[in-house]
Amino acid sequence: MARNKHKEARGLKTAPERERFPGWFLWPLVFFWGFFIFRNYLGRFTPDLNSLFVILSPQQYSIGGFRVMLGHAANILFGLAFLFSGFTLGRLSLRLCGFSFLNALEETVFSEAAGLGLFSVFVFILGISGSLYAWAVAIPAAALAAYGVYDLARRPFSGGQFWPAKLEISDVAVLALLLFSLLFNLAGALGPEIFYDSLVYHLAVPGFYVIKHKIDLMPYNLYSNLPLTHGMLYCAALLIKGEILAKFINYAALALTAVAVLAAGARYFSWRAGLWGALIFYTVFHTMATSWTAGTEALLTFFSLASLCALLNHKEEERRWLWLAACFAGLAMGVKYTGLFPALGVMLAYAYKLRKTPLIAVRNLAVFTLIASLFVAPWLVKNYVYKGNPVYPFAAGVFGLDAASDPAKVQGFLGETRQMGALKLKDWALHPWNITMGKAGNSEYFSPLFLFLLPVAPMLAVSAAGSGALTALWLYFLTVWLTWSGASTMVRFLMPAYPAAGLLMAHYLFSGGHKALKMALKAVVLLSCLSGVYWSALVFYTQGRYKPVLGQVSKEEYLSRTQPGYPYSHYSALQFINEKTDPGSKVLIAGDSRSFYLKKDFVVSSVFDKTPLVEYAAASKTGEEMYARMKADGITHLLLNVAEAVKLGKGYGMFYFDDRSLAVFNEFWAAHAKEVYFNDETQGGRILNMTAVYELAAARDPKEPPPYNFMNEVIMKLNTTSEFSLAKPSTLLASIRSNP
Repeated sequence: MARNKHKEARGLKTAPERERFPGWFLWPLVFFWGFFIFRNYLGRFTPDLNSLFVILSPQQYSIGGFRVMLGHAANILFGLAFLFSGFTLGRLSLRLCGFSFLNALEETVFSEAAGLGLFSVFVFILGISGSLYAWAVAIPAAALAAYGVYDLARRPFSGGQFWPAKLEISDVAVLALLLFSLLFNLAGALGPEIFYDSLVYHLAVPGFYVIKHKIDLMPYNLYSNLPLTHGMLYCAALLIKGEILAKFINYAALALTAVAVLAAGARYFSWRAGLWGALIFYTVFHTMATSWTAGTEALLTFFSLASLCALLNHKEEERRWLWLAACFAGLAMGVKYTGLFPALGVMLAYAYKLRKTPLIAVRNLAVFTLIASLFVAPWLVKNYVYKGNPVYPFAAGVFGLDAASDPAKVQGFLGETRQMGALKLKDWALHPWNITMGKAGNSEYFSPLFLFLLPVAPMLAVSAAGSGALTALWLYFLTVWLTWSGASTMVRFLMPAYPAAGLLMAHYLFSGGHKALKMALKAVVLLSCLSGVYWSALVFYTQGRYKPVLGQVSKEEYLSRTQPGYPYSHYSALQFINEKTDPGSKVLIAGDSRSFYLKKDFVVSSVFDKTPLVEYAAASKTGEEMYARMKADGITHLLLNVAEAVKLGKGYGMFYFDDRSLAVFNEFWAAHAKEVYFNDETQGGRILNMTAVYELAAARDPKEPPPYNFMNEVIMKLNTTSEFSLAKPSTLLASIRSNP
């Protein structure tokens, strides 16, 4: 290669590089493999033109008014200001550590990753010191943003060309589709949060910390004991603006990951490989759907890719890049335990790079591990203090479980997380096929490109040898995929591998040789990416997410009704508690694990924890004692979501009353429950759900009958019999209310 370049410099002709596999072999191989993959995939996930025409009908997308757009503009400005403050913090820190960058893209990615990581550490310190107040976050963020303007004017972005003067038509199409996807996902990020995991965990736990003004124990929420580096950023967002800012941070993390793919491609392969790799990554359905929520995968993927890119920039004589990679790996593990998988990928890539000097590699990897552990250690210490197990709820066989945990429920959590039984060789071998064809849970609409293109892509290269960056990408991708495939079938958990896979596929498309075949493959890639956007748009439309974004319905109206992906809403009851109860109120939520949007102190249980209402009854001998225990813990109100309680009771055994404890509860109910709010949710002429708020009264007027006991008369009976069904006509639930 070097000899050819010297010949080109002297104007001499060079011999074309020889293709590793002849076209007569590759054309039929790729055609029949692709036909087999896409025939099965499209047979299961067939785009529907009628649905497309419905989605594209413009008359249904009327905008609610100027005020709606002004609100979105304000949220975007707040989001950009927050990100800019993080960028400033990261840029200043990296400059002080002696880092320099190739171009503005690279500087933006590394500075933002470092800034968000440092800001999360800052919020954690506020949390453990009991200082989670809006001013404590807003003042430093505003100061950083102000300084950032001055600093950027004095020290502009790093130079370096990363974009060509002229774009080909196919590249324009790719860029247009990528920009459209970014804008489309921004619309999803600007809507209210309905993702179940966020309402139970990702936003709910930071929301609890905000209410308490500190990091505090949530004894009945298993999820609160998982790492929460992302939760610290969401805490800051909730304190400054609200859940839309938290969702914007999540959205920006994936947008910045796409920028990182482009930057890595431009540095190590070509800008076209970076652009196409970014599109492949960003238009995977699960990437796009994740952009609409405040979850974990976005920041996990961003920190993981930043770690890999730092390693790619590493030279042995300049180890600061290796230590930066360790910091980002630790931040990834601080977001989610599965951050260990990409961290192992980065470490393996480094070990391979130094395979000729194993002692140096082992020494440096030991330091790498130590640095990375500093960013996950706070969460391990917190777990040990609260639960006696640093990696709770995992490794229960080693550390045991505390008295507040139910072993069967913890085991249920582990099983649901894996979504797979005992690993068998046949099942593992079929893993890629099953997730591509939507045969594994929550894998619907996954991109067929991974299964189609990755196995044949190396055959498209003109040389068996690859650059150090190419080898590192393969080692990283394979490590993440192998470790994930042995732990779960949840394809969303594989997201840290998506960027590397996209960049690998794109690189081979733009390597030399097989020009005609690669043109055909580029068309397949572009159509597959369009398919990912189509399925994302269909789900977005089906869930009605566009309605509150455009102001066709208010946030309150949207959240108060059952939506696809958001069943049995209790939002109106939460609003009542927020607006109509005393400031010192504390509510126990029964029959629902979702606590986000509640602004008063609360007690809630996940489906994998003991249920506090049952525990109060089981620990009491009489209804009076149960009331006394609840009052001693400060509980003033009880929120009940009937339909959700039925679902969770049947599916997860949340209401495990025995005859004695149920009798205690019924006695408590008859003497101390006072209904202060009730709501019927109707749909299609029938009552779909009932939610209610009850005040715990010291003594009720004996002339007033007690409120209807849904727990005893509906929820417990539905747990054991089909006598009642909330799916029956509205007359059933209506009669319950009128004839208790």
